[in-house]
Amino acid sequence: MALCLILPIALMAQTKVAVYVTSTNDVPIETRKVIGSEVVAAFVATEGYSAIERTAEFLSGISQEQAYQRGGSVDDSQICELGRQFGVDLVCVTDVTKFKDQFYIQARLIDVEKATVLATAREISVLSELDTVIQVAQNLAKKLVGTEVTYTLVVENTKGVALDIYVGGEFIGPVPSKTTQYFQVRLSLIGRLEAKSKGLFGKFESKEIKKMKAQEVFVVTY
Repeated sequence: MALCLILPIALMAQTKVAVYVTSTNDVPIETRKVIGSEVVAAFVATEGYSAIERTAEFLSGISQEQAYQRGGSVDDSQICELGRQFGVDLVCVTDVTKFKDQFYIQARLIDVEKATVLATAREISVLSELDTVIQVAQNLAKKLVGTEVTYTLVVENTKGVALDIYVGGEFIGPVPSKTTQYFQVRLSLIGRLEAKSKGLFGKFESKEIKKMKAQEVFVVTY
């Protein structure tokens, strides 16, 4: 297996995640590099992501672990252990496999502390043109951070009216009077949390939602 580590990045400015690309030997190194670079770019383009330090040290750790395994691939448990050692919270492992004239690209986002998979995504393409490689990699990253990866929003409505909940201007869902509702909100969606009544009671606002982490719980009471 040929391995390629791409620049680690930070999730929502607090949770750090490394993008790690692995492939079979028949996948061109240029293809691996473009896929890795574009996955990183798509993450960084999402609000709240930024690069972390110690990239060279993390790469050295992966290389040493691979050498210890006598050229074999580094499995998820070893990657998680290295992630913990270097202060990385999540690792995005991207596998690229060539089958005849097509490429199968599968990515998974792993919580290194719990060693659990938070989200998965896959793409199948010929990858004959550079534009296609770029688009496939971007689609892969957007699937990981756009829908599957979420935080939990808990809204307790003590009012005598039903409320509609909005985050960053996007409608999340209704909360009936005197009830508590749980919502899974996209990790990329942050901003002003608002509760709007359907009657004549106006709008109830709360604090900003920011720097959320995967699997984090945000609780608000009206």
